[in-house]
Amino acid sequence: MILSLFAAAPTYAMHCDAPHGADRPSVGLVLGGGGARGYAHVGVLKYLEEMRIPVDYIAGTSMGAIIGGFMASGLSAGEIETLIETTDWNAVFAGSPPRQSEPLRRKSDDELGLFGPKFGVGKGSSALPGGVVAGQNILLLFEDVIGQRVQVSDFDELPIPFRAVATDIVRGQPVIMGDGSLAEAMRASMAVPGVFDPIKRGDHLLVDGGLVRNLPVDVVRAMGADIVIAVDVGTPLMPEERIGNVVSVVEQMTALMVINNTQVQMDSMADQDIMIRPDLGFEITSRDFSGFEASIPLGYQAAQASHDALASLSMDNEGWADWRRGIQACEAGEPTVHFVRLDNQSRFSDEVLQNMLNTRIGEPLDVAQMESDLENIYSLGFIRMASYTVVNENGQTGVEISVQQDTRGTDFIETGLTISGDRRGSSINLQAGYLVTDLDERGSEARAVVQLGEDVGVLGDVYKYMDDHRRWFINPEIAYSRRDLLLFTTDSIAVGEAEIQESWVAATIGRAFGNDFALYGGVARYFGEVKPGIGLPFPKTDFDGGEFSLGAVFDSLDDMFLPGDGVLARLEYIDSSEALGADDDFEQLRFNAIAAHTWGRHSALAGARYNVTLDDVGAPLYAIFTGGGFLNMSGFEPAELNGANFGMLLGGYRYQVHQSGILPGYVGGTLEYGNATADRDDLFSDAIWNGSLYLAYDTPLGPVYLGYGWNELHSGLLFLQLGAIIGDQSIGRR
Repeated sequence: MILSLFAAAPTYAMHCDAPHGADRPSVGLVLGGGGARGYAHVGVLKYLEEMRIPVDYIAGTSMGAIIGGFMASGLSAGEIETLIETTDWNAVFAGSPPRQSEPLRRKSDDELGLFGPKFGVGKGSSALPGGVVAGQNILLLFEDVIGQRVQVSDFDELPIPFRAVATDIVRGQPVIMGDGSLAEAMRASMAVPGVFDPIKRGDHLLVDGGLVRNLPVDVVRAMGADIVIAVDVGTPLMPEERIGNVVSVVEQMTALMVINNTQVQMDSMADQDIMIRPDLGFEITSRDFSGFEASIPLGYQAAQASHDALASLSMDNEGWADWRRGIQACEAGEPTVHFVRLDNQSRFSDEVLQNMLNTRIGEPLDVAQMESDLENIYSLGFIRMASYTVVNENGQTGVEISVQQDTRGTDFIETGLTISGDRRGSSINLQAGYLVTDLDERGSEARAVVQLGEDVGVLGDVYKYMDDHRRWFINPEIAYSRRDLLLFTTDSIAVGEAEIQESWVAATIGRAFGNDFALYGGVARYFGEVKPGIGLPFPKTDFDGGEFSLGAVFDSLDDMFLPGDGVLARLEYIDSSEALGADDDFEQLRFNAIAAHTWGRHSALAGARYNVTLDDVGAPLYAIFTGGGFLNMSGFEPAELNGANFGMLLGGYRYQVHQSGILPGYVGGTLEYGNATADRDDLFSDAIWNGSLYLAYDTPLGPVYLGYGWNELHSGLLFLQLGAIIGDQSIGRR
C-alpha cells in the first residue's frame, strides 16, 4: 500500500525555520470537504506551486483534511498526486481484512457457509459495528506516509501549521484538532457517519467535520492568516428532476446541511480573500474514488481562473526556493525506532501480540514490515483497529501500537445462506451459529452451529491454541448431520434417494506455519444409518465407523466466492480401521485444489480433484465420493456422479464487465474433464467432457451465479447458486 517514493524520503534535521509571513501577508489555505470530489484540491495545489505562492497555515475538513495533512507534512502537490494515482483505493476502503492474511481458523468460516452478517451479543457489546468500514487501512496509509517525514504531536511544529476539523457527534459541535496523532486527526475528520467508524479522541466521539464546518475559514483565520484562499468542492443541491428515490432524498438532506454551514463561512470572507470553486458538476460524485483523472485538472483550471487575484501573492524564484528549503528543514525524515509501546485493548494477551510484531529497536522503521504485522493482527478477526503512531518523547522516537477490540464484543451470532437450483428444483440451507472468541488470552474459540434446509446439521467445536505463537492447536468437535444422496443410472436417470444420518466425535491436533499452511492429524468415531428411499433395492443399514487421518492444507485464496488470486489445496489420508470400532477397513486419499490469478479485468481458474479409495473392495455407501454441480462437473446435477473414486480437471476464465456500481458483473466459462468410477484406474480413461457458461453478480446478499452447464453425454441444465462456490458450505463429514 505504501509507496517507495515515501519510504525513501530524505532525512533533515528537525529545525523548523520556514518563513511564515515575515515580510509579506501570511496566507492561509482552506480545503473543504467533498469526498472524492476533493481530488480537485490537488489541482489547486499544483497551480499554487507553479505561481510560487507560499502557504503559511492550512485548515481542512474531510477530504480537505486528508490533502491538507499531506501538504502540511511536507509533501509537494506532485507527490500527493502520485500517491493518489498509485494507491489501491478499493483496498484502502475495504471493510474487512484481506482473506489471504487471515489465519486458517478464520478462513474455515467460509467453508461452513458462515459468510453472512455477524451480530455482537452479551454484556457491553454492540450488536452492529459503528460503521460499514472500520478504517484500518485508511489509518495505516496516513501514518505510513506522514510518519516517514514528521514525528510531532503539536501541529504547529509541522512544516506548515495545520488544523483538521471534525464533528463531536454527541454534542453536535465542531472539534478543531491541533495536536496528537496527525493520521488519527485526518481519519476522524473524514469519518462519514454510518460509513466509517467514529473516532474516540479524548472525551469526544468524532465524525466527519462537514456536518458543522465544511469550509473552515474561521479556523485558518484564527491561526493567524492575513489572506485566505478557500477551495470549496462540496456537492451542489440537486434539481427536482434528480430527486427520485430515498437515496437522492438523503443525499439532498446532507447537502443542505453542508451548504448552509459553508455559506456562513463564505460570508465571513474579506475582500482580499480568494474563493476557488472547481466546476465539478454532478457527474463527479463524492464516492467516485477512481475519478481523480477528471477531478485534478478541474481544480487546476479553477485556480487558473483566479490568476489575477493570486498573482499578488506570488514570490520571486529566490524567495520561493528559500520557502521550500524552510519546509524541507522541518521534515525529520525516516525515523529510527528507540522504543515500542503497546496499547492493548483486545482479547489477546500482550505476549500474543508482541510475538506478531517484528519492529527492531535501534533500526530505521520498516514501514512495509509494520504494515504487514498490523494487517496480521487485524486479520485475527473481531479486531476494530490495529494501528501505529510514530511519536517523539524526550528526544527519542518510538512507535506506539494500538490494538482495539471489536465494538461488538467477543461473542457473536453468525449467519449464512446458501441457495442452489437446477432442473430438479431448488435447495436452500440456512446456517446460524454462536461463536465465543475469548476462551483464553490466546484467542481460543468455541462455536455451535445449526443448519436447516436441504441438509440438516448441528456442530459444536473448540479451537484451542496451545502456545503464545498460536502455532499448535487442538480442535475437538461433536456433530450430527443428515443429508440426501440421489442415486442415478448410467443414463443419468434418478432411481431413488437415500438418506444418510451420521453422528460423530472427533479430535484434531495440528501445527500451523504462518497463515497459509498447516499439517494435522486426527481421530474420529462415528455411527449412523443409511435409509433407502422408494425404489432402492437394499434395506436400511446401520454403520459404525472409526478412522485415523493425516493431512495438509494450503490456503492463500483471496475469495471463496469470486476467487481472483491464490491457491487452496488440501491433501488428506483416511484410514478406516476396525481397531477404532469401524465396520469396514478401507483407506482413502483425498486431494482437492483450485488456483486463481487475475490481471486487469481478466481472471483464470485451474482446479483438480483426485479422491480415491485405495482398497480393491471399494467403499461403503456412506463413504463414496460424489461429483456434479457448479465447478464440480458443472454439466451434472449435484451427486449425479458417484462412486468409490472421483477425479476431475478444471480450467476456467472470467471477465469483469463492470468495475464499479452496486452489482459488479462478470461473465465466465469453464471446461471440465472427469468422472466417478468403481475402479480408480478408470477415472480418466472413462472421463467425460463438460463445462459451463455463466453470469455472476456480487450482490449485497453474496455472489450469485446463473449459468448453463453441459456434458457430452446428454443435454445440459440451467443452474443458480448463491454463496461460496468452493468448499462444502455444509455440516457433514463427506
